[in-house]
Amino acid sequence: MTIPPLALLAMCAAIAYTLAHLIPLATFNAPQWLVGFGLIAATTFVLPAVISFMKHKATVSPLSPDGATTLVTHGVLGVTRHPMYVGMLLALLGFALWLVAVSAIAMVGVFFVLIDRYQIAIEEQSLLNIFGEAYRDYAARVPRWLFIRQGVEQ
Repeated sequence: MTIPPLALLAMCAAIAYTLAHLIPLATFNAPQWLVGFGLIAATTFVLPAVISFMKHKATVSPLSPDGATTLVTHGVLGVTRHPMYVGMLLALLGFALWLVAVSAIAMVGVFFVLIDRYQIAIEEQSLLNIFGEAYRDYAARVPRWLFIRQGVEQ
């Protein structure tokens, strides 16, 4: 993907904000605890993943997946293969709920599809090329997203 994931997240959040104010479609009441839960859940995935990558001297940069030198598979990475993207998705969901507009929620789906198809697919192919069978086994054990079990593309 030519757009860094954090930049894509920021763009989706900005578009969600704009849509919520210009074309809300429908509004709803989201309890504040649900918004807070989304943001706390996001941090619960992102922070341990970053710490784990740093601890193992693995690259955190999604811009150069070919530069991976260590396959980290435990901790939060034993729950999902892409905890940082799960965290970003949850943060965007929390933000969209805070905006209380259906049109804002749509951007969560857009972010999911773009990250899944154009970022994760590239990263996983690179990791498969670098780590081979070890990555294939990891991908078979651990879901791509929390509850979405996708294997590695051939």
